[in-house]
Amino acid sequence: MTSGLVSRHSAADVEQTVASIRREAESRGATVFAVIDHAGAARDAGLDMPATQVLILGSPKSGTPLMLAAPELAIDLPLRILVRADGGPGSVVSWQEPAFVATRFNLPGDQLTTLAAPSLLVDAVLGAQTRPE
Repeated sequence: MTSGLVSRHSAADVEQTVASIRREAESRGATVFAVIDHAGAARDAGLDMPATQVLILGSPKSGTPLMLAAPELAIDLPLRILVRADGGPGSVVSWQEPAFVATRFNLPGDQLTTLAAPSLLVDAVLGAQTRPE
């Protein structure tokens, strides 16, 4: 974990990993608000960077009570999952560690469930076939 981030390695490339996480999120009733393709935007600007995408997802039903408890938490919602190429096979998936966010906003422990959604989605998609970063 680096600065409140958790990362895992995926055997699949960025595009495949993003598509799998998106399908899993939507199958669980989450809304995928956007997928930001940073590498695509870089190409459009005449620059080059490794494949890098960010899924922005959440559920107003789950997120709203958190923002009511800590309005500043809206800066971190909806939740985000970063998927990037790191030069090796597969990709790296990163998200904010729930306890880090909860501590930063003084949220009670019973409100960690919503913040744990990225961990649950990544675990469901990657399963035991991958190793923690």
